Amino acid sequence: MKIERTPEIEAFFKRCMNRLRNEESNDFLGMHVTPRNEKKIQKKMKQAGIPEFSGDEATWPSLFISTQEYLQRPYNTQIRLDAIQSAGFKFTRETLSANELFNVCAIHPDPQRELNDWMTLRALDQPYDAVFLWQDDEVWMMDSPAEANTNDPYAKKAHGKVVTFGLGIGYFVYMAMLNPEVTSITVVEKSQAVIELFQTFIQPQFPTTIPLTIVEGDALDYFNESFLNGFDSVYVDIWKSNDDGLIWVEKLLERYLPPLEKVDFWIESSIFEAMHALVFMYFHELAQGRKAHHNHPVYRRIMKKIAKHFDSIDITVKDVDTIKDAMYDPQTLRTILSTRI
Repeated sequence: MKIERTPEIEAFFKRCMNRLRNEESNDFLGMHVTPRNEKKIQKKMKQAGIPEFSGDEATWPSLFISTQEYLQRPYNTQIRLDAIQSAGFKFTRETLSANELFNVCAIHPDPQRELNDWMTLRALDQPYDAVFLWQDDEVWMMDSPAEANTNDPYAKKAHGKVVTFGLGIGYFVYMAMLNPEVTSITVVEKSQAVIELFQTFIQPQFPTTIPLTIVEGDALDYFNESFLNGFDSVYVDIWKSNDDGLIWVEKLLERYLPPLEKVDFWIESSIFEAMHALVFMYFHELAQGRKAHHNHPVYRRIMKKIAKHFDSIDITVKDVDTIKDAMYDPQTLRTILSTRI
């Protein structure tokens, strides 16, 4: 692959490099917001280029979410996590503060596809005591709006025979059971302790109208074409954040590259934020006649995959949209991660 350094492409490179250097939007995380200073903060968000504040001021969303509305969601009202008593797990309640901005869902890809990916930052209007479940000395799961907001869309999208990798406290399973399009659910979970905890304390509180099967096993052993062909929709949630999520998605896709529409990965848009930048770096360095590299060992490996993928394509890029497609197309990014080196 080659790049023709047109004025349009050079200007695009410059805009993206400025985005990579500008982390101003991260400054809003944890910021104290009140009804009195909300508009001032929204204006600063507009200046920082956060897309949801780019339009008319009358269309800007509130920076507050209703704590009571969240606590009235189906899982919160029907499932008692404080009933859990297990030697390997412990239950605590910790107060989540109000009036502090935090990310409430997966990262949104830049609508202009120029590395201005952004977070939905909101603050609770009231504090509440959240449920924390600990396995040994590590937080295993917490009851928070972000957990709900990043799982609900996949539960609503699920249909037919569903398989999910990762059990947790069964939030996705419960919400998928409320979806009338779902006929059965299979869970692949590696931890016997997690399965026993769920079956003893949580599953008895679940609806019994949807057949539920739990398979004790490693996701890497079951993520293959033969197994997944037995289901209509697939959901994978076996990582803690976008950082280890990138590594896990890479491992899974190296084993099998499924049709894009069949498999959903939890917070995939957050996981792929790094991919957008890495693919950009490849094209930017290619235009300079250099090979892109990265000091981080995971990113360095993925840069090699990016180069292997695009170096095999014999075209000369003359327009910005071709680069943007490469940076932001989910199928292309999944294909890159599936590449073995």
